[in-house]
Amino acid sequence: MAIFRGDGGAGDSNTDATLTAVTAQAVIATNKASEAATSAGNAASSETAAANSATAAASSATGVSAYATAAQNSATAAAASATGAATSATSATTAKTAAETAETNAETAETNAVAQVTLAANQVTLATTQASNAATSATAASNSATAAAGSVTSATAQVALATTQATNAANSATASATSATNASNSESAVATSATNAANSATASASSASAASTSATNAATSATAAAASAASIGTDPSFNSVTVTGTTAVKMSAGTTAQRPTGVAGHFRYNTTEGKFEGYSTEWGEIGGGAADLKLNSFTGNGSTTAYTLSSSPVEDNTLVYIDGVYQNKTSYAIVNNVLTFSEAPATSAAIEITAATIAPVTASTEFKLSQFTGNGSTTAFTLSAQSPENNTNVYISGVYQSKSNYSVSGTTLTFSTAPPNGAAIEVMAAHAVVVSVSTPDDNTVTTAKIVNNAVTTAKIADGSITSAKLGAGVGGAFNDFAVKTGAYTAVTRDQLIVNSSSAVTITLPASPSAGNVVFIKNAGAGVVTVGRNGSKINSTTDDGSLAADAGATLVYVDATIGWKEL
Repeated sequence: MAIFRGDGGAGDSNTDATLTAVTAQAVIATNKASEAATSAGNAASSETAAANSATAAASSATGVSAYATAAQNSATAAAASATGAATSATSATTAKTAAETAETNAETAETNAVAQVTLAANQVTLATTQASNAATSATAASNSATAAAGSVTSATAQVALATTQATNAANSATASATSATNASNSESAVATSATNAANSATASASSASAASTSATNAATSATAAAASAASIGTDPSFNSVTVTGTTAVKMSAGTTAQRPTGVAGHFRYNTTEGKFEGYSTEWGEIGGGAADLKLNSFTGNGSTTAYTLSSSPVEDNTLVYIDGVYQNKTSYAIVNNVLTFSEAPATSAAIEITAATIAPVTASTEFKLSQFTGNGSTTAFTLSAQSPENNTNVYISGVYQSKSNYSVSGTTLTFSTAPPNGAAIEVMAAHAVVVSVSTPDDNTVTTAKIVNNAVTTAKIADGSITSAKLGAGVGGAFNDFAVKTGAYTAVTRDQLIVNSSSAVTITLPASPSAGNVVFIKNAGAGVVTVGRNGSKINSTTDDGSLAADAGATLVYVDATIGWKEL
């Protein structure tokens, strides 16, 4: 597009100066467009200069109508201007590329880019106006010269090209603005994301701090718990412990073999015995101990001091009376089951010893008191509860009564002589003793404590008695082999080897039972006679005989068959 200043024609110094200035301004505009990509401030200055140049071009275009030659020059200048515009468009493309590259700075340049778009649009408008003016100048020039018509046509083509290039430049600028807007939006989103990320980071930091605090507290608690566990697992000491709730406290439990080294005050549950036990000087059952009162009566002879009791009581658990007079513990001593007086009781003195022994039971002894008043004639009195005679202590006016002075049957106590009139009668009766003997401790039951014939077959498990525990003829299939050289009466299960050069008689057992068995082998030269001893042999009443090296196994069947040879 041709740009002129003033009214001069072709060759006019003012016109030349104007063209030079326009060219210079175009160069400046190009430089400014390039600078706009890197600096929004410089781009704004370049756009202002371009606007000024467009204004000057408009003024110069007015002079075209007067001078055709000037139109030609103007057309040439327009072509040059179009070329410049193309260059500007290329520069704009370069600027767009640079703008895309500079998206990271788009937030700062966004406002300036929008302004650039506006200015570029204004440039397009001005360029369109200049093209219109140029067309008018070309029409005028065609009236002046035919040659000028070609220049005008060329100028028109150049104007069209310039318009297209300007439109492209505008489109590029618009795209740049859109890119800038998108970049701005992206940057806004990035900023929002960054803000959210910052908030999340802050929250995470708070959570991490809280977690760290919790971890510290947990570690402290764990350390304390470990210390407590270590204390409880070793030898904890408590001055006072209160256990609440409605359940139960579980004590340590173990077998008798697992008992710890006893220390006074130890308490545990014995799984072997199925009971609680404690340790004072030795391990013993806790709870359920009931007094079992044993009565021992003797008559003094003036010389005997030692008396054998029916049990081995603890001295403190004994009550000793001589003719009804209580004896202090200092007047006697007890070792095992022998009570020894420091002085022999007098001849015919009634000696009564009540000994309380502790047995493993499931209920404690309860004493029932019965009180009466004598009337000089009544001998029978009804007790408040039934109790064995040995479990009673009777006092008349405070004087202990020997068991020989009364008897007890059910709930009736009967004196041999009626208590005096007005005498205070007091009966202390130990009753309701529910004895439930638990399993004795290992190695505590002696042979003397077992009643004769108390161990029966029903109490012995099948196959539990070894042959070593059996006497001859008892248990097992046979007794050990025995060598006989003379007469012998056999017992069941005998295995006999007879080794004699002369005749020998082996007599079978008398009164045999079904299943009894005897084995006889003749290893000598003499004949062995088998005496039937009142029983049949092979259903006959004849004795048997075994020649040299002969043998027989005889089993008793019944009285009809007798001994059956196998």
